[in-house]
Amino acid sequence: MKSLFVFALLLVAVSAFAPRDKRVVGGELATLGQFPYSVGLITRINILLTSQCAGSLVSANFILTAGRCVSGIQSAVAVLGGLRINDANEPGTVRITVTDFIIHPGFETEPEIFDVALVRLPLPVPFSDRVRPVRLPNRRQVGATFLNQQATVTGWGRFGEGTANSEDLRFGRAQVISTLACRISLPTNTILDEHVCTDGSSGSPCQGDFGAPLTIVDADGITTQIGVFSFISILGCESGRAAVHTRMSSYLDWIGQNSDVVIREDF
Repeated sequence: MKSLFVFALLLVAVSAFAPRDKRVVGGELATLGQFPYSVGLITRINILLTSQCAGSLVSANFILTAGRCVSGIQSAVAVLGGLRINDANEPGTVRITVTDFIIHPGFETEPEIFDVALVRLPLPVPFSDRVRPVRLPNRRQVGATFLNQQATVTGWGRFGEGTANSEDLRFGRAQVISTLACRISLPTNTILDEHVCTDGSSGSPCQGDFGAPLTIVDADGITTQIGVFSFISILGCESGRAAVHTRMSSYLDWIGQNSDVVIREDF
């Protein structure tokens, strides 16, 4: 009886320190060429301070990201075609210093709504199996909700609260939820139709993933970017709350007017 009691105490002790949630907030490791549109952004705020974001290649000359990633910075290094954001010796990786940033004019006054920006590359980037632009929604999809579709987000952000950014590209999948469900999940935030939200119960993008592309596989089987990762709950990326992305279909005109991306009328 005494040995059973000791065994029971050991079980309690072990369970107390075991992970209560086995979600991998940082997602799964990507493979080379799996997400050829993914871009890492190492942003320089001043001589001493750098930060990290993500983005997507939308043409040979432009990267799409979040306004919060490039607002107030001097320059950034865009990393394309590789998996390790800080490994300058990774074979086949394209690393380009960029200084030309186009931030949506509404970002300064309402950063949670107009959180979108373009980065102009100094020279066109050559396409390959590892570097290729992602498609944006067409004009017929402006009113589409993408509700209940499985979406994918990629980035080099943190695995969870209190952890460091990932050295390797990772991806996670989550279901698109309604605007109402998003408002219930994040009652203290402003959630509008210009946002698209994903369920956070099985995983979430985290700090360091801002600007990351949110994509779906469209009706014609082609990967289409429907969002740019913007913000999460103040409770953090392990809270199970919704993740909020800037809805790309709300900014097609702005993207078309400020880049060489041709906005399609239909599939």
